[in-house]
Amino acid sequence: MDSINKLIELFREFPGIGPRQAKRFVYFLLSKNSGYTSEMSRLITDLRNKIHICESCFRFFPLNSSNAGVGRSATADLAKDHSPICQTCRDTSRDSKSLMIVSRDVDFENIEKTKAFGGYYFVLGGNLPILEKNPETKIRQNELLSCIEKRTPEGLSEIIVALDYNPEGEHTREHIENLIRKEPQFSTIKISHLGRGLSTGSELEYTDHDTIKNALRSRI
Repeated sequence: MDSINKLIELFREFPGIGPRQAKRFVYFLLSKNSGYTSEMSRLITDLRNKIHICESCFRFFPLNSSNAGVGRSATADLAKDHSPICQTCRDTSRDSKSLMIVSRDVDFENIEKTKAFGGYYFVLGGNLPILEKNPETKIRQNELLSCIEKRTPEGLSEIIVALDYNPEGEHTREHIENLIRKEPQFSTIKISHLGRGLSTGSELEYTDHDTIKNALRSRI
């Protein structure tokens, strides 16, 4: 398989991208100058070197490269110059009583832009397929329970399950709620989810900020 077809296959793995779109991407890149493609290649490489997963909420966040030494590995930079915790989780002014569970980083970003929620987050890493027999391989359910256990002594009193209003999102929400309810040490924590404002089939990634605000205010 030549480079064109290999790239087409890679682009087809992107969410929502079909074969025709993938092919258009490849020929678009071929039409650009070498500086454009070199910069894109460099930035893709930097995703692995300069973006880290927060050890608390599990979202991706950029490492502060201003203090990074030249020639050192990303792991060494992290150990010497960077915190493994993102800026949001390090913010002590946020409400420690509330934890919001979202599926993806884009959901975190969309909700945070509304400025309607002041607590902390946890990113599941996706939704749970309805017929999945090994849920721990699809979502961070064990990491979630550890996060809740850690935050409970800090005064955690409400968990907001903010997932997509579609079949997989609803299935994931039910699974998460059942998982939490099985733990007796979490029995006093209120579990709520987004209320009015989100229609069936909605994905948080594409929901406008006012709708998210209304859903947060009317959570049940």
